[in-house]
Amino acid sequence: MEPSEPSSVRIARIGPADLSAYKSLRDEGLRLHIDAFDNDIESEHARPPEGYIGRLGLNDTLGGTFLLGAWHGRKLVGTIGLERQSLQKLRHSAELNSMMVSPSHMGEGLGDLLMTACLTEARKAIGLEQITLRVSTSSTAAIRLYERAGFQACGVVPHVIKLIDGPGQVRYFDKLTMVMIL
Repeated sequence: MEPSEPSSVRIARIGPADLSAYKSLRDEGLRLHIDAFDNDIESEHARPPEGYIGRLGLNDTLGGTFLLGAWHGRKLVGTIGLERQSLQKLRHSAELNSMMVSPSHMGEGLGDLLMTACLTEARKAIGLEQITLRVSTSSTAAIRLYERAGFQACGVVPHVIKLIDGPGQVRYFDKLTMVMIL
């Protein structure tokens, strides 16, 4: 068995000590997939690793907020996150985010492993009923992954991402909203 096969990958919650590795992988994702993130690379690059501590859900007594990581040896090669809504009328819902796989490990089934682990963890959360996500319509592989997991498309928002490449050079990217009822 080759060391890069999914069975040699460990999936576990990301903790405070892992935030530097998370930030490094996130920065790489921002650089390579500019249309996949709402945040811009300049702002995120300046953000310290500790700035992501809220995503760990350390104070979420009901569950539903966490980051999971996929480790190959000691290297973080993939992540997925869930962020539960904080408003009382929305607490039954969470947003899937931070889905990334390192380019060196794409095509190895890590996305499916991360998604399965995320949904298992989400189902443990008290009162969590649905998960939503937004994905660039151009990200066909990601959309297929989400559909395999059971997410359904519920609408497209045009021109969500606006990139200015230079004077008079503007690109827009649409986002597909998907939902899964747990």
